[in-house]
Amino acid sequence: MKSNQKKSEKSSSQNALAIYWRLFKRFAAVYWFRLSLGIGASLIMGGAMSAYLRFMDLGLNAIESGYVKSDEKNKLTLMDKLKQSKLLVWLDKTFDFDDNISTDTEKDDTKPPSTEAKEKKSTGLVANINKLTSKFGLSIDEDAAISLPMLCILLGVMFGFFLLKALGDIINKYYIRWVSARVVTDIRIELFDHLQHQSADFFSQNDVGLLISRCINDPGTVEHTVSVSAAELCTAPILIAVALQFIIQKACEVQLLKQILLIVIVAPICILPIIWLSTYIRRYQRRVLTGVAVLVARMTENFSGIRVVKAFNTEALETKKFTKDANSYFKSVKRALLADVLMQPVMQLTAIALAAIFLVICYHYQVSLATLAVIGYAAQQAYRPIKELAKLNANLQKSAAACERIFELLDTDTELKTMQPEVRLDDFTGQISFNDVSFRYNEATPVLIKKLNITIKKGQFVAIVGETGSGKSTVANLLARFYDPIEGNIEIDGHDLRSINNQDLRRLVSIVSQDNFLFNDTILENIRYGTPDADDQSVKNAAEDACANDFILEKPEQFLSRAGERGTLLSGGQKQRLAIARALLKNPPILILDEATSALDTKTEKNVQEAFRTRRKDRTVLAIAHRLTTISDADQILVMEGGVIIEQGSHQELLEQNGEYKKLWDTQFKSSGDNNPN
Repeated sequence: MKSNQKKSEKSSSQNALAIYWRLFKRFAAVYWFRLSLGIGASLIMGGAMSAYLRFMDLGLNAIESGYVKSDEKNKLTLMDKLKQSKLLVWLDKTFDFDDNISTDTEKDDTKPPSTEAKEKKSTGLVANINKLTSKFGLSIDEDAAISLPMLCILLGVMFGFFLLKALGDIINKYYIRWVSARVVTDIRIELFDHLQHQSADFFSQNDVGLLISRCINDPGTVEHTVSVSAAELCTAPILIAVALQFIIQKACEVQLLKQILLIVIVAPICILPIIWLSTYIRRYQRRVLTGVAVLVARMTENFSGIRVVKAFNTEALETKKFTKDANSYFKSVKRALLADVLMQPVMQLTAIALAAIFLVICYHYQVSLATLAVIGYAAQQAYRPIKELAKLNANLQKSAAACERIFELLDTDTELKTMQPEVRLDDFTGQISFNDVSFRYNEATPVLIKKLNITIKKGQFVAIVGETGSGKSTVANLLARFYDPIEGNIEIDGHDLRSINNQDLRRLVSIVSQDNFLFNDTILENIRYGTPDADDQSVKNAAEDACANDFILEKPEQFLSRAGERGTLLSGGQKQRLAIARALLKNPPILILDEATSALDTKTEKNVQEAFRTRRKDRTVLAIAHRLTTISDADQILVMEGGVIIEQGSHQELLEQNGEYKKLWDTQFKSSGDNNPN
């Protein structure tokens, strides 16, 4: 078992990229325009940072040349920098600036002819710049490195590029995080919608609490990670590329290219421990998510059955169960946390080691302070996104585990498929037929229904009775198509139930069970549920027919009173009457009553039965009953035992047969003390 789990985890870690690619294609690609804006903003950030680094290099060299005593041979003034600028040489060639402006410079015989020609060609443009700035009281002094006003302009330009980079950062983060949040919202909606269409068997086989956790917590994990990580994923590679390009360019200037390239090559090897830690994190993050789901499931189950817990005084036992699950969750969190906290120190040690090597190289080759500062700043600009990418990998591994669980649910398909060609039914006009129907819930359970044959004609009232476990409610579930038979078929008007359009079938058939669910909404909306177009008066008429008005009108807010979660503010009988009112309001041609009046007192039950008789005209009714008095007027009564029909006929015919039905009848009325039920 453990080996299979490890194999699965290893396979999962190898498919992380495939998972995110699938996530992108299915949910994010539709928002391509906003993604493009975010990516475009990251390009603006990269361009602004590149310009910022170059102006910083220019400024630092100018300051060092002007205010720091250095070797005259290596001294470079701002004018020298401007004259050597490739950009200015290109502009000078393109626009043919005036070379006749006097700059009072003397020819330097010590310089090579190529250098002298280069300087001469660029002097015109530099002089024009100097002439332009002098109109504002500013000048580039060729004897000094830089004047204070010009330094202020240089710093202002740097600040402008910094603001441009910040603006790009804001736009990038906003649009990328917008898309991430929208994607997670779409995931939650699709998960909910997907689960709505799963079969009843799916929900009986899966813990509802676990499903709730996976629909809420797993997308939450993706949202927390992806909303931040996606923005970093767009900007980090660009910023790293810009910084490295600048560092390599400067390394060429100071003849340190080989040494810098060596550091760049060695750096990824140092990141291997970080990659291993990220894989470790993902493995245990999946267990963390599973642990959270188990805790949610435990709490959901406990709170839903809190009355049973209190009735049997098992609070301590429930706490013990929850503590066991919570401690198991803690163990997974502890291991994931250990790998997470190791991530930062490993990254910092790697950065410090590389920085130390770089400083030793700079010291050995006597790199100037200005060059060291600007390369160091560029390296720091590269380190931050590299650090974020390393953290990003760990976060994405956490998120990948959540994505896997999300796609596991989305790939689950237990929906009962409609056979082709699909049949559309507007009404029920003929008969319902069960033809050699057999059924069991899954491979591990025995066959509950065996070769069942039933015919129910339009307008008939057919009842099914029998001991508990005889298969009565299963017949009702099959007719409502909550399940499909494993053998045989069920037909409505000669059409296989599996070929009828699902929406048409739900409109034709309505079911009232003994376990009635009410939503945490008003009584009015609970009755109207499933018939949203019904007016208030129709709702009130249905409530009156279901004998629900007596308790509804006693409430302060009457029909606007809330039912509470799962109808907890109402008694069992009140909930059952509202469920009956809901079915009567729908007014379906086929009505299934599965112990529909089991929670009602005798007087209310008789009133409801009378309402059913009134509404039963031209309606087909299949009733599952325990109290035989409620079905004594049925056109046909079927007695089931062990999944097969052992008797059938009218009430009087079955009594005369003196069989199982007669025994059930006598047993009920002997226990009630009525010796003359007829």
